[in-house]
Amino acid sequence: MKIKINKFNFSNRYKKRIILISDIHYYHSKNIKILDEVLENIKKLNPDYICIAGDIIDDKCIKNKELLINWFKRLGNVCKIFVGIGNHDFNYKGKITEEYDEELFKRIDSIKNVHVLNNKTYTDSKINFIGVTAPFSYYDLKEDSDELIYHINKKFKYLDDNFNIMIFHSPSRIADKKVLEKIKCHKNIDLILCGHMHGGLNFNFMNKFLKGRGLITPTNKIFGKYCNGLYRVNDTRIVISTGITKLAKSHYIPFMNCLYDSEIVVIDI
Repeated sequence: MKIKINKFNFSNRYKKRIILISDIHYYHSKNIKILDEVLENIKKLNPDYICIAGDIIDDKCIKNKELLINWFKRLGNVCKIFVGIGNHDFNYKGKITEEYDEELFKRIDSIKNVHVLNNKTYTDSKINFIGVTAPFSYYDLKEDSDELIYHINKKFKYLDDNFNIMIFHSPSRIADKKVLEKIKCHKNIDLILCGHMHGGLNFNFMNKFLKGRGLITPTNKIFGKYCNGLYRVNDTRIVISTGITKLAKSHYIPFMNCLYDSEIVVIDI
């Protein structure tokens, strides 16, 4: 697969560079080749932070976990890493379960410079990284807005005046102005980093015509919204990565990945 690099420059206030990737969908040793290419590209971009917006694994039945662990160790040598948790991290044989792979993510979290933000906040240089893990029921209920609002308001009632970056896997509800404004701390959220939508399975040339919509979304919607790129809701910017893996093993047609580019997003703040 080719690797596409998208860049956004918001300000020079903090003079920090953030790399966003998402949707690795690791399941087998064959994934490591593309992940090694991603790592080499990230090194050249000289980031201060790397954020991964969920779906690290495709299913809790993955093989060769040590290869994934070792990749995170090498990634941790670049800079600080913040890892969010997505719906596939809860999957077991294609079904959503109540618990994500806790043992695996504990091991990832124990790696130097790597932080799994499971409903946690990490502060560095007056920047807050806030990892929101929606409960399995959120995805089981087809991403119910009220479930999301309740969860975030319960876990994150207050955010200070630092630069607040929220890592949340799916943009399909949180990018909606009516939903975002019901989150109590929304006025203090400067940036939201997402993945999940796999770019709507668009080819590159389609994006300028579809303007953020996708041919098909993970919820099986045709021309669904918030599939890629940059959005602004009031004072909050939302950046959506199209992902490393477009078609996971669980879709049974992963060989079609050769038709799509992986994406690394560069954000300068």
